[in-house]
Amino acid sequence: MSGPLPTTAVTEQASHWWVLLSEGEPTAADHRAFAEWAVKSPERVEAFLQAARLTQALESSETQWPDTPATDLIRAAVTSRHEVATLPLAARNVDSTAASTRRWLALVASVATAAILGSAAWVFFYTGTQRFETAIGEQRSVVLSDGSLVTLNTSSSIEVRMLRDRRTVQLLAGEALFDVAHDTARPFDVVAGATTVRAVGTQFDVDRRPGATTVTVVEGRVAVITSSSDVRQAHESRLPLAAGEQVILGPRVASRPVRADMGTAVAWTQRKLIFAHRQLGEVAAEFNRYNTRQLVITDPRISDTKISGEFSSTNPDSLLKGLGAFKKFNINKTPDRIEISGK
Repeated sequence: MSGPLPTTAVTEQASHWWVLLSEGEPTAADHRAFAEWAVKSPERVEAFLQAARLTQALESSETQWPDTPATDLIRAAVTSRHEVATLPLAARNVDSTAASTRRWLALVASVATAAILGSAAWVFFYTGTQRFETAIGEQRSVVLSDGSLVTLNTSSSIEVRMLRDRRTVQLLAGEALFDVAHDTARPFDVVAGATTVRAVGTQFDVDRRPGATTVTVVEGRVAVITSSSDVRQAHESRLPLAAGEQVILGPRVASRPVRADMGTAVAWTQRKLIFAHRQLGEVAAEFNRYNTRQLVITDPRISDTKISGEFSSTNPDSLLKGLGAFKKFNINKTPDRIEISGK
């Protein structure tokens, strides 16, 4: 069976390969042709995964035909333009639906990787640097050439370099969740400033902010390596971190590992923000990472007000509705900002 025409859309090409590899009788030549097609861009791998996801939605025994509205089918089958292949990679203690979705998508990713690397005579190593980034409010997941999954949060950017003896990701800004493919021969390093997180096969979150970097381990173990910026007293320290632990590191911060709430730590992958007794000023700053319409605290007296709750990261009205219940805030909306003051 020949490959798709190069002039057809990427989604159509991906569908062609999915049908051939999952339902046809692909030859070794077909596997090599698919590998050559897929590795030319991460967008092609994403399109292949979406074709698989669409097939799952259409073939699911839980789908009731024709009672299910078309909008629900579309929502179940594909993500929006700004959420291409965004995966709800949540921790084990998040709801079972998210956990089962993660397991299925991980299986699909392994199928895609096996198809790419399955040819005994053909192995691909991308030795150049790839850059991926997201805009405000955008989230995106990419499948790296080794099968690892990286989910980028809003306003984030990474640079990826895959070599024969190591895998390195520079977290230039923002936050990312890493689901690392196991490979003892090639350590997986995430570098965020002076902090390096080293893993072999595990899942962890790295959140780089101007003042500190937070590392949270969801599954497995990592080594958090920090280096001194003082050339006169240069030194390196290693901190082991296990599943369920979190550490915050920075010029003025060097916390010990603590037990973390995994649901809260990775809630952003489901476009949620969860706060427990956080200051209103901090809550507003967090919302502003996801929205172009900024929340502005115009009254310093209310900045320290403690806020708790679960909100939609891309819908500030979910927070404003909660603030309204206090009956001690004035809210003034303009086209480009939302001003919050005390009564």
